[in-house]
Amino acid sequence: MKFLLLIALFVVAVSATENDDPISQESNVEFNGKYHYHYELKDGSKATQDGVLKSVNADHNGEAVNGKYSFVADDGKTYVVSYTADENGFQAVGDHLPTPPPTPESVLKALEYIRLHPYQTPEKKN
Repeated sequence: MKFLLLIALFVVAVSATENDDPISQESNVEFNGKYHYHYELKDGSKATQDGVLKSVNADHNGEAVNGKYSFVADDGKTYVVSYTADENGFQAVGDHLPTPPPTPESVLKALEYIRLHPYQTPEKKN
């Protein structure tokens, strides 16, 4: 009985890892910090990413990254996410991702008022 259980676990482990074997895989890193990678797995998952070093300002360097990944979910649909990551943060885009509601008119008016009337430090009284 233990032998049968061991064989069953082995078969499950092998079949679970078969779908994750890479179909293709490539990567390239250059001396100047530019890089690229791409992979595709048997289960339909794919990922691609490109990055470069960039000067954000005189005192700060950073990376600019563009990428995309996709996977087949349990519902059988393929989901795709494209993204950019740079000095403005991580920004992902995908048809399945939620989008924020429109900014309320009252908030837009308040922001415009603040823009037209910036804060000024009060003068000190002696």
